[in-house]
Amino acid sequence: MELYMLETIVVLIVAIIVTIVLKIKKVKKVGIALGTLASILIITLGTTFLLEKPIINNINQTLNLEVGQSSSIRMPKTLYHSKDVTNTVKADSNVDFNKVGKYEVKYEVPTLIGTYTANQAVNVVDTTSPEIILNGEQTYNQSYATEYVEPGYTVTDNYDKDLTEKVQVKKEEISENAYNLVYTVEDSSGNKAVKTRKVNIIDDIPPVMTLNGNASMQILLNSKYEEKGAIAKDDKDGDLTSKIEIAGNVDTSKIGTYTVTYKVADNSGNETTKTRKVTVYKKTVQAQNGINGKKGVIYLTFDDGPTTSITPQILDILKEKNVKATFFIINYDANGEKLVQREIAEGHTVGIHGYSHDYKKIYQSIDTYMNNITKLQEKIKKSTGYNTTITRFPGGSSNTSSRYNPGIMTKLVKEVPSRGYKYFDWNVSSGDAGGAKTSQDVYNNVIRGLSKNRANVVLMHDFGGNTKTVNALKDIIDYGLNNGYTFSNITESTPMVTHNVNN
Repeated sequence: MELYMLETIVVLIVAIIVTIVLKIKKVKKVGIALGTLASILIITLGTTFLLEKPIINNINQTLNLEVGQSSSIRMPKTLYHSKDVTNTVKADSNVDFNKVGKYEVKYEVPTLIGTYTANQAVNVVDTTSPEIILNGEQTYNQSYATEYVEPGYTVTDNYDKDLTEKVQVKKEEISENAYNLVYTVEDSSGNKAVKTRKVNIIDDIPPVMTLNGNASMQILLNSKYEEKGAIAKDDKDGDLTSKIEIAGNVDTSKIGTYTVTYKVADNSGNETTKTRKVTVYKKTVQAQNGINGKKGVIYLTFDDGPTTSITPQILDILKEKNVKATFFIINYDANGEKLVQREIAEGHTVGIHGYSHDYKKIYQSIDTYMNNITKLQEKIKKSTGYNTTITRFPGGSSNTSSRYNPGIMTKLVKEVPSRGYKYFDWNVSSGDAGGAKTSQDVYNNVIRGLSKNRANVVLMHDFGGNTKTVNALKDIIDYGLNNGYTFSNITESTPMVTHNVNN
């Protein structure tokens, strides 16, 4: 019998007792009446005791359980006739503790008149927010010269697991040089997580400084040193030339090599430093035939290239024989640029022959000649990043083709070194641009000119169609190797080999 029906019966019995008492109009005997009333009360109390319901703690409240935190229902404290009967309670439920949802638990309590049942609502809930983990620094410094690169992030959630793909990123401007990136994510239960990364836009790019003139200079003893200075520019701060600090003293009264240092800093403290080497020498350059150089060395030099028909073949032979050489080049096109890059990449020296080889144009004045070599020097540097100060006069320093301008070569052999260049003539000529008609002629001219008592600078050419030099080159190298010579390329430390000036 359900308990609520028993409660109704008790109420009816009490009502009958009250009615009987009221209808007794005449009590013949007080004792009989009292006895009857006492019996009725005893019956009523007994019935009430039997019909008393258990008291289940918080039965009317919905039970909220965190998902994944429980594995069973904890029995609520239960009293029956003022006695704790919790251990007798049984629970029947369909609760999935690992899945968010609404469930119900049925409690069963044994009583004197049968089993008392009661139901309680259960919610399995997720109240834990996801966790956003930022890769990299939470305060990120971004160079103004680059685009922001997201270091990445991950999101874990106790219920939904990986929520990384659901993150929304919003940019919030703080100032001209800073902003916040706000990362927001929400799980399936509506729990939200927010994390912020601050991005500072910084200036970490130093100024660009360019020396006026060459980084290596030579001046005569007791002559006047004129500081050429430098220019400096910064992407953010503009022209910083006026802020360049120059340190170092050039004492032209003493022979030696001096260092002049140029330093500049932008408004963010980024510094750039450049140096110039200034060599003070005793007398003007005299003709040198190689006796003061390394004896028995052969410097193979090739003028008037690069050309797509001859230069690659020469480079292939040099690579096969593991020999380094020097190329005195003229102006070149896109195909020639690749060859110049290859020459440098394979360890050869690229020297300046001149942007133009036209004698009547280049030897008009000191300025026209210097412009002719600096123009090519700048092109080489732009094409390859390679700054060369090795040069050769078209026709050599002994040429007579410049006689239309009397004395120009006498001036240039002083001017060119004073501006930081080293020029090289030759003391062995292959004749491949003149008298040599065959590859055998080229071979014979070179072999006859070699000497183990000096440094040997061999003049050859890689202009288009010069197959006789290509065909003679392997034999020349083999002869040198088999007869105790060594091969090298010209560098800034190589002693100059020069001619007597004829103009």
